[in-house]
Parts: sequence; C-alpha cells; structure tokens
Amino acid sequence: MVFYWINIKSKQFHTNWTNIMSILYIQHIVADIGWIGQRILLVKNNFIDPFDCQIFIYLSYIRAFCLFLGLSILPCLIIERFYATLRLSDYESQPRVHIFYNLLFLLIVIGSFASYSYHKYESSLEIFLFVMTFCSLGILGNIILLNINIKYFNEMGEASLKARYQIAENINVCRLVNGIVFSMGGFNGLICMTIIMNNFGLSTRTASLSVFAFDISALIYSTVFPYVCMHYCKKWRSTFMRLMGSFSRKNRSIQPLTAPVSGAIKNGIVLKNTFGQVMTNFSSDMYFQQLQQSWN
Repeated sequence: MVFYWINIKSKQFHTNWTNIMSILYIQHIVADIGWIGQRILLVKNNFIDPFDCQIFIYLSYIRAFCLFLGLSILPCLIIERFYATLRLSDYESQPRVHIFYNLLFLLIVIGSFASYSYHKYESSLEIFLFVMTFCSLGILGNIILLNINIKYFNEMGEASLKARYQIAENINVCRLVNGIVFSMGGFNGLICMTIIMNNFGLSTRTASLSVFAFDISALIYSTVFPYVCMHYCKKWRSTFMRLMGSFSRKNRSIQPLTAPVSGAIKNGIVLKNTFGQVMTNFSSDMYFQQLQQSWN
C-alpha cells in the first residue's frame, strides 16, 4: 500500500504509465485478501475438498484473475511506451487517458479468460504458453523501443524540448523494464512453472510443495519489486525518503554538495541533463539556445 501511494505521489513518468503500474499494486492487494480468505476458510471448516465450498471457489477465481492480469502488465507497459514513441512532440503534455482504459480493458479480458480456463479445463499448458509468449513479445518490444529512442536521442539535433524530454523518459522507462526483467524474471518463470505442474499428475506431497513454492515466489516478487523500481526511479527514492523522514522526530538539515564538479556551471549552479549527468559547457550552451528558440 505504501508503494502504491509512492507510485501515485512521485509521478515519475506519464500518467498512463503510472496508472498501469498502480494496477499491479491493486491486484496484489486483492490477491492477498483472497489468499487470506481461503486460509481462514480452511482453518474454520474441516473440508475434505476445499472446492466443495462455493466461497472458496470464488476466491480462487479472483486470485487466478489477479495472477494472470499481473503477469500480463509488462507487455502493456511496452504498448504504452510505443504510443509515447509515436507521439514524441506532445505525448508528455496530453493525458490521452483512452490509452490507459484500452489497456485496462485488455488486461481484464486476459485475466478473466485465463482464470476461467484455468479452473474449467484440466490442462493449463495453453495458458502458460500464452503468458510466456505475451511476456516474451513485451521484452522484445522493449529492447526494440530502447534502441529506437537511443537512436532518436543521438540524432535529435534541433528537436524541441518536449521531444527531448519524451525521448529521455522513454529511455529511462525501457531501462527500468530491463532492470525488472533481469532481476525479477526468474520469479516470473517459477510462478508460471508452478501453474503447469498440475498437468503431470503430482502426488499430494509434491503438489503441496508446488503451492508452497508459488506462494513464496509471489511473496518475494511483490516484496522486492518496489525496491527494484526505486533503484531506477529517482522520484520514487526521494518520495520514499521524505516519507521515512516524516516519521523522524529530529529535523535534519541537508547540506549542499561542496565537492568540486567539473562541467557546466551557471551562477554557481551545476547543470545536469535529463539523465542526471553533468552537462558540458558546450551542451549547456546548446540547451539554452534551444530554450530561447522555443520561447520565441
């Protein structure tokens, strides 16, 4: 819940991207509530088969819906960046909420269909193949978009400040997604593997271990994921630190950095580009020339 608030409050990227990320946290909260509800039912009732209880079945549908929806969010983030790459000149200044609602509808359809199929049909191999293919296409699309935006960044020349900002944001988002994939991809694979283990006629002990592995993987994934995002999102880190600082009774004064920095300095201020790197004198002069041209 804390990181849901940080995601909304920090506004690291475009509103559409932020809203899609919010879905990830919301589905996790709903899935946890469903998991707790099922455990309460198991403790309070002596079931021979838990699926004889209608409420338990409903909660299972909800948990499966949240799971498949969450696994499908990454490709939707890439689709949103695809639109951002197409509309470099004005995407940052235009809400374009229809993109978010279309992707939300797509996620609901995928989650509903996958959850229904998972419970109604004995084989879950097709669902596993679909999720893995969808995510693989998303990862491939992210790599392509990263290379395209880096090319735009190197060749933009006299591009407007809006376009420069959008290109930089696209690059940062793609790098964030790559970081998530490389650091968290193993958990996604383990979660998907536990989904298809029901197809192999496992013993009760092995099936229980599979469920345990799934719960542990989902727990670790949901716990570590926000910190991976904070590693790549400066505004997330600053919002998190301000939140932690609000619980401290002592007022701490933050001293400015006094170490010498080589680069462009205007009126005693060190200038940095959109990636947080210190600008050279040549780059800073070009920046102010483009700024003056955009104002004129």
